[in-house]
Amino acid sequence: MATQKIAMGINLRQNKIEGSSAYGKYYPEVDTQKTLSLRGFAKHMTDHGSIYGRSIVEGVLTQITECLPELVAQGVPVQLGNLGTFYPTAEVMPKTGAVANIAAMDGLNPNDIVKAIHIRFLPDSTKLDNLCGPRFKDACTLELRNIISTQKVTVDGKEKSVTTLKPIATAVAEWKAQNGGSSQGGSENPGSNDNPGSNDNPGSNDNPGSDDNP
Repeated sequence: MATQKIAMGINLRQNKIEGSSAYGKYYPEVDTQKTLSLRGFAKHMTDHGSIYGRSIVEGVLTQITECLPELVAQGVPVQLGNLGTFYPTAEVMPKTGAVANIAAMDGLNPNDIVKAIHIRFLPDSTKLDNLCGPRFKDACTLELRNIISTQKVTVDGKEKSVTTLKPIATAVAEWKAQNGGSSQGGSENPGSNDNPGSNDNPGSNDNPGSDDNP
């Protein structure tokens, strides 16, 4: 097994929806890397000290990709050890999918009410192998990376999405340069050494304030 944790990058994206209460604020997104192929995954496993060669591991994984959907298609959930469980769910047909009453079930064809069958994955949530939400976060090492922005551009008459990345450290350095360095204090009136700040009138060393003239 690996002894060194590789950090998961966290990017920040600004909310640009006008009228939103969160407009202008930045929210985290995972800096997703290139998807690892089955062969690459097999190599990763063998590099972690597996007693089996890559070809054997790849063969087993290939069998899983074939057999798992076959079983789920029969309504059989498949649990892969402490990883979690793959299981099927039915998506109802819009407007016509709901069955009104028992009488309507007579001669009913399920294909008329089921739009699609989805394979879902439920991570393991036991105390020892919890892969859900906050508990799985504890298994990750997070680091801030970029401010991410996506814009629509027209190229040769076709609209495309273009994503740009700016390192957060660069953005912070630019902000400090434009605003005379870092600020200190609270969110409403950060204050400074010469102007330490208070609720109504922060005052300063030269004008510390009083009851009549704070």
